[in-house]
Amino acid sequence: MLNIDCYLMLLGSIKNMILITRPWGFIMPTICVSLSYVLGFYFLKIFNLVFYILTLIGVILLNASVDVMNDYFDFKYKVDTENSNTANYRLHPIIHKILSTKQTLIYAIILALIALVIASYLTLSRLYALPFGLIGLLFVYMYNGPPFLLKYRALGEIEIPITYSFIIFASYYIATGLLSYIVFIDGLPIAFLITSILIANNMRDREKDEESNVKTLAILFPRFTNILYLSLIILSYLILIPLAILRYIPLLAILTMITMPFAINKALFISRKLPKDSDPQTANILTLFGIFYIILILLSGFVNITF
Repeated sequence: MLNIDCYLMLLGSIKNMILITRPWGFIMPTICVSLSYVLGFYFLKIFNLVFYILTLIGVILLNASVDVMNDYFDFKYKVDTENSNTANYRLHPIIHKILSTKQTLIYAIILALIALVIASYLTLSRLYALPFGLIGLLFVYMYNGPPFLLKYRALGEIEIPITYSFIIFASYYIATGLLSYIVFIDGLPIAFLITSILIANNMRDREKDEESNVKTLAILFPRFTNILYLSLIILSYLILIPLAILRYIPLLAILTMITMPFAINKALFISRKLPKDSDPQTANILTLFGIFYIILILLSGFVNITF
């Protein structure tokens, strides 16, 4: 009986260690990496399954690292408390006593280091894999680590789209061995939607962040932020048209726009009601868009449809 109890406790601990990395957020790195690899297949007919899996694991670990580190710094700077919205809808490693403050930081570092080990291995075939991994790690730290503290200085909304656009750019390099500005541009719709997730989080937490002396666009320019949130989601769809005209994406990818009514209705609801799970709900928009965008580009690699 004791062995069964120990086993159940171990399973519970493992589950909690996974949950504090916010696994529902893994859709962001998954979409970024998958987009890069299907673009590599569409443009060059290149797809290395082993590289795809390693890149995906590495970027997911990096994403998990930034989320755990985010909880560490938010707790340290008294942004996350027992009364914050964050503690009401998900596990927080420190507030819910899963890990101590020091253990939370160590956990974030371990996740990042494993990602860098994977990047080091990929460097054997892709020379810039490790340097790109280190740049990604720097972006992770700059978000809310001292002395940068971009999140607390209303600069997070600028850094996030740059970070995820870079992830798409770097993943395409690992997929193909080539550097391409076109892929950076093709990733803008995804970067815009990921930024909208952050904005939804900041709009919801506006009052609490203000009490904690945190500066976000939602605090400095509340009306503008609301408009920006809706605009980024709409722009993510509209930009598909010029991308297709310029032949940066296949014509078939424009069909992603059939998900636009759902996205707009969901975004309007979130911007008006600001539910506790505003960011996961916005992530649902990204998920639907990303699935259609990736599958349609992948199909275009098999079926040549032109103007």
